[in-house]
Amino acid sequence: AGPPPGGQRGVPAHLHPAGQKDNRPPDRFQLTFPLRTNYMYAKVKKSLPEMYAFSVCMWMKSSASPGMGTPFSYAVPGQANELVLIEWGNNPMEILINDKVAKLPFVINDGKWHHICVTWTTRDGVWEAYQDGTQTGSGENLAPYHPIKPQGVLVLGQEQVR
Repeated sequence: AGPPPGGQRGVPAHLHPAGQKDNRPPDRFQLTFPLRTNYMYAKVKKSLPEMYAFSVCMWMKSSASPGMGTPFSYAVPGQANELVLIEWGNNPMEILINDKVAKLPFVINDGKWHHICVTWTTRDGVWEAYQDGTQTGSGENLAPYHPIKPQGVLVLGQEQVR
């Protein structure tokens, strides 16, 4: 089984630049997905370069159960799961890189604002997860030595199927 079709389930998902000190993000750059649908999402027009390391950070607020869906997905030709953050069913949030999976120890479905970050480097596939400024988990061997491919499609609030 996999995640249900569509984007967020009753989840306002808000993405913001890193470094925000407030516990509630400002209104600029705010995206809200009030329903799980297959048509409510944001597509980023700028393409990404090849990446050997990255940090993905965002403010999120959710009370969805089960699962909030896919706040972030990056697909390239031939690989829909090049880089994905997803939470489906009663499973914890996961990060997928080239179809390799790591479970992220976030607790975010409490209806409160949370700032989450995930960092990753291709060297040994080392990753770290942060929630509200505190490291909550780490691991290695997540798609080691696999660079994130360039010229893909970045979508906020929706999984991509190719």
